[in-house]
Amino acid sequence: MKHFSQVFYISLAALFCMSNISAADRIVSVKVSNPSGFQRKAVPVVMSVESDVASALVTLNGKEIPCQLDDLNDDGCFEELCFLTDMDKKEKQTFTVTLSTEGEPRKYEAKTYAYLGIRDRQSDPKKQKHQQIKSLTFPKETNPYNYIYPHGAVMENDMVGFRVYCDHRQSIDYYGHRNLKFDIAETGFYTTQEQRDKGYGEDVLYTGSTYGCGALHGWDGKNAVMFENVRNRTQTVVCDGPVRTILDISNKGWQPLETAKPTDIRTRYILYAGHRDVEVEVKFSRNVADIPLSTGIVDIVEGSEEFTDKAGLRACWGRACAGNNPKVYDTITVGLAVYVPKLYYKSDSHFTDGKEHLPNRAYVQVLATNDDKVHYWFASTCHIETFGFANFKEWQQWLASWKKNLEQPVNIIQVSQ
Repeated sequence: MKHFSQVFYISLAALFCMSNISAADRIVSVKVSNPSGFQRKAVPVVMSVESDVASALVTLNGKEIPCQLDDLNDDGCFEELCFLTDMDKKEKQTFTVTLSTEGEPRKYEAKTYAYLGIRDRQSDPKKQKHQQIKSLTFPKETNPYNYIYPHGAVMENDMVGFRVYCDHRQSIDYYGHRNLKFDIAETGFYTTQEQRDKGYGEDVLYTGSTYGCGALHGWDGKNAVMFENVRNRTQTVVCDGPVRTILDISNKGWQPLETAKPTDIRTRYILYAGHRDVEVEVKFSRNVADIPLSTGIVDIVEGSEEFTDKAGLRACWGRACAGNNPKVYDTITVGLAVYVPKLYYKSDSHFTDGKEHLPNRAYVQVLATNDDKVHYWFASTCHIETFGFANFKEWQQWLASWKKNLEQPVNIIQVSQ
């Protein structure tokens, strides 16, 4: 099973100004082509929309395609419309998109899930009723780790699940699925043995003081620089729905190095339905050419096998144990990967916190940018998946195809009325 992540943005503002399009309904055609000699699954197409759009309908050859309108900055207006499509090799598709200033977004089956909550401090888990929230900001002096459920914002589709720890690490933890189904709303990342027996997945990774799977940190030449030196930190569930879920992790006044001028940073994680990879869009409040950056994956240590092509793709395969506690968690074979485009990739390295606690090590991708943004992806798998990979070789084969697809995107060949 192959799932690839590549997004295509289309500006529709000029089309909306055409006099022969009614104020209530605006109809545009979106023509997409796959120039490559291989199939693509669940390809995201993302379109910018005018602020007065209230609902949308997408069709392909007369068949309705699930779509999602997203308010990305919480201003009460939609900024983007997205939908997914499968494409055969060399295939061309034409979508009809009807945008209306009236009504509400259409309802489709949810294919993604996101959650952030305030922990109920009752000692009896059966009586706990964690309060769901959309966003939380806390000053650097505050560590909300034990007050947030489950320790940070969560995103999930039926293939993979992740949480972003809410402390200074902001590491990405990985939840593995046994079957293609949603789990985390019921397990909360803390699967019981009874749930395991019923086919639910579980937390399969120990992140320690590392990136986990694909977090962004600074880099001092030897070690990762996390988010201790900030004015405040914010976690936000931007959206979830039939097509994608988005989490924003923001840090105000981040100063990873004493010589660097502080900057605000927003790390946006986008998980699409039908994908085992996550797209990461990082935006700074200024040009950060003076700040070395890094991402990476935890060095699982136990039987860990590493792969790097020295050109932005880095992966590992090994035995991991969540919480580093085999008395509570199973030891599970996990595959992790990160891909950084050549525009941002600088070099490989290896991180260790210098302690004897071996899991606090990571395979590092050193990054740099000459402007105010960074863009990359990460992906994961584990052996408990009934739909996954049998061994490291199969994982490497999928990763090679994954990178190829990211570097050879589908084309938008025409957008017209």
